[in-house]
Amino acid sequence: MVSPMFIGFKARAPGLSHSEQNLCQDAADAVLLGQKRIGIALVADGHGSKRHFRSDQGSRLAVAVAKKAITQFIEITERKKVAFWDGSAGSNVKKIAETLKQLESNIIYCWREAVLQDIKTKPFNEEEHGICTENNIDIEDENDLVAVYGSTLLGAVIAEGFWFAIQIGDGACVILTEEGNAEIGIPEDERLEFGRTTSLCNTDAVESFRHSFGDSILGITVASDGVTDSFIPEKYTDFNMQLLRNFIKYPDRAERNLQEFLPKLSERGSHDDVSIAGIINLSKGKQILDNIQEAYPADPAEYGDYCTPGRLPHA
Repeated sequence: MVSPMFIGFKARAPGLSHSEQNLCQDAADAVLLGQKRIGIALVADGHGSKRHFRSDQGSRLAVAVAKKAITQFIEITERKKVAFWDGSAGSNVKKIAETLKQLESNIIYCWREAVLQDIKTKPFNEEEHGICTENNIDIEDENDLVAVYGSTLLGAVIAEGFWFAIQIGDGACVILTEEGNAEIGIPEDERLEFGRTTSLCNTDAVESFRHSFGDSILGITVASDGVTDSFIPEKYTDFNMQLLRNFIKYPDRAERNLQEFLPKLSERGSHDDVSIAGIINLSKGKQILDNIQEAYPADPAEYGDYCTPGRLPHA
């Protein structure tokens, strides 16, 4: 059996509308645990409207809180040999779903606490008080205060024998199978239409979380809607396969190329902030590299035709 050697990557860039201010409402992170046996990828997208005027901080808090909560979740479940660690990923769906719901509830609670603490540490200034007045934000209402930091969240975990992902709001999770295919990991929420999104700041946030899980895979990515909206839908999974190929073949420069590519993608596509993070099993990936190269041979700096945007600027 080949020991897993995971690599993690993250990249983000402000969209065209934020580039002059160098402001990015997205946050992203990737971390490896347990001698690179386990990987966590995270992306959050702050809402960015007037009513959510601290959502850039809200997304950063979402990623930080989720990283800590998921790390603790992994440590506890592994130590107790429950959930994924008891080999039940494919057999006890209800039990695992209940366990993930507990994790999601914990993330919501900890994020809200982090937001309220941030407000205590950095009280609203005069300009922010004015924004609250203009947008009917009641600073005596805890739910209104939390909404100021509104953000989505995607989190994904991959280990040698299983994976799982959680999501609230828009964006996409993609799993890369051991056979060399890319598939959407979490089904879309039908409520997310016409620019609407569910959020960590919603009072019913725990009911809005979605999750998926399964057995061994090759890799996993999570991305904000600024990335996914820049692609024709059927091209996005192709882009993820090209991404997989580049990280397997060029691990020393693939992340740098991706970071350089994201601003171009935003400019050609969504104009929104863009962020993506992922974990790849480099050891297993090398075993099927020839097959991936044959299907996805584009230059690593350009991503070939897979960066074809879903909508062009000013369309």
